[in-house]
Amino acid sequence: MPEPYRARISPRWSDQDLNGHVNHAAVVTLLEEARIQWRATTPGTRTAAATPTVVAALELNYRRPVFHGRDLTVELTVSRIGTSSYTLECAATQSGEVAVDGRTVLVAVSPETGAARPLADAERHWLAQFQLSPCRT
Repeated sequence: MPEPYRARISPRWSDQDLNGHVNHAAVVTLLEEARIQWRATTPGTRTAAATPTVVAALELNYRRPVFHGRDLTVELTVSRIGTSSYTLECAATQSGEVAVDGRTVLVAVSPETGAARPLADAERHWLAQFQLSPCRT
């Protein structure tokens, strides 16, 4: 049974804004750190740069403030696998409460040209390990 990928991310003191909570833009960076950790687990690659992706869309829902001094637990799952892109769902909890959830559409690109490329079978197989629902498009 597929399982979400889980990462523990620590907000930095410098991520805070004047309101005393982590700035929304810094939250995007913290979620990116979790995504980079996840992508580094791709089999057969030493770094995520071996199979580059670009963010095509990002949607986040801020459910409660994120604070410095408390780790975020970020869960990542794949909700859709397309021809050259996939959708990654995220939920970040802090102190047992969902603080942020949302989705990111990532497009596989050629390292040589930067143009979109079809996902390889090995990538599809790896992504399917994190796909909790079996919808493919």
